[in-house]
Amino acid sequence: MNEVTQFAAGHDDLIHDVAYDFYGRRLVTCSSDQKLKVWDAGNEGGAWVLSDSWKRAPEIQAHDSAAVRARWAHPEFGPLIASAGFDRTVRLWEEMEDTGNAGRRWVERARLADSRGAVQDLEFAPSHLGLKLAAVASDGIVRIYEALDVVQLGAWTLMDDIEVAAPGGDAHYCVSWCPSRFQPAMLAVGCGKENTVKIFRQDAHNKWSPFEILPGHTDAVTDVAWAPAVGRSYQLVATSSRDGRVRIFRLTNADDSARSPAWHAGAPTPPTSTVAGRAVRRYRVELVGDFSDHGTEVWRVEWNVTGTILSSSGDDGKVRLWKASYMDEWRCMSIISAEQNSGMDHSESVMR
Repeated sequence: MNEVTQFAAGHDDLIHDVAYDFYGRRLVTCSSDQKLKVWDAGNEGGAWVLSDSWKRAPEIQAHDSAAVRARWAHPEFGPLIASAGFDRTVRLWEEMEDTGNAGRRWVERARLADSRGAVQDLEFAPSHLGLKLAAVASDGIVRIYEALDVVQLGAWTLMDDIEVAAPGGDAHYCVSWCPSRFQPAMLAVGCGKENTVKIFRQDAHNKWSPFEILPGHTDAVTDVAWAPAVGRSYQLVATSSRDGRVRIFRLTNADDSARSPAWHAGAPTPPTSTVAGRAVRRYRVELVGDFSDHGTEVWRVEWNVTGTILSSSGDDGKVRLWKASYMDEWRCMSIISAEQNSGMDHSESVMR
């Protein structure tokens, strides 16, 4: 039986992001009120219990303006949260034992202030790549940081900065790591006003470069999510956009050596397919799902832990769950409504 649990988050302004930890037992919320709040799952009735909350204080502050993104690190690195805000900073928070300091257990370990614009998205790399964090800002640059000593969480090194698009205007960027340990390190980046997602990975000179392109949206890409590849020989990447569409792309190894790294379905063949005399791995891009069910701007997409179910949420106030049938056709399997209407269920099964 599907249930929707509501609880009062206690924020004083718009909530921009909600993120679960690795086990799904804790979540963090961030808001325009500059606050971060950490919640623990209760033992009874599905209630969420406030674990800690912090804003601006002499010894601790969240952000100097709206906090728009928060992410948990993999548990092997301990309880660690990264947050991003319109104040152009990324901040790293570590949970410490309660020492009686007004109940505040989260301590700011680092503040990364290299961005020249509001930080719009961030994500920790999969744990097999080490303790790395990718953050993208409105200046059109993805910055990759690494804690070379995971014990010293106050020391983060800027390893790479990747210019993904020309800055300016009302540009929106988003980023997602490839989670597979059997593939090279890759990033899917939603690129501002270009209305596309580009797949970045390191070339023969260890420089991050764009390779495949995921095309088709007619407005800004608002979110991108790379699916866990559990037992699959191909990769799945989901995108959402202000054009009201959710798209799912399949990436498979391309056998045709005549195609170049920048190839995507329907594009002309560029002039080269090697870097420094060495062949570069390429992927064939195929659109396997294209949905306009939300009928309005779609803001978030997220995969489940096995990469078999995709959730999307938009301005229609609904979360839609998508799953592939035995014929490998992606369909909406359920709709969860954020509004409480009398006589109507919060969750509706609509597999068709």
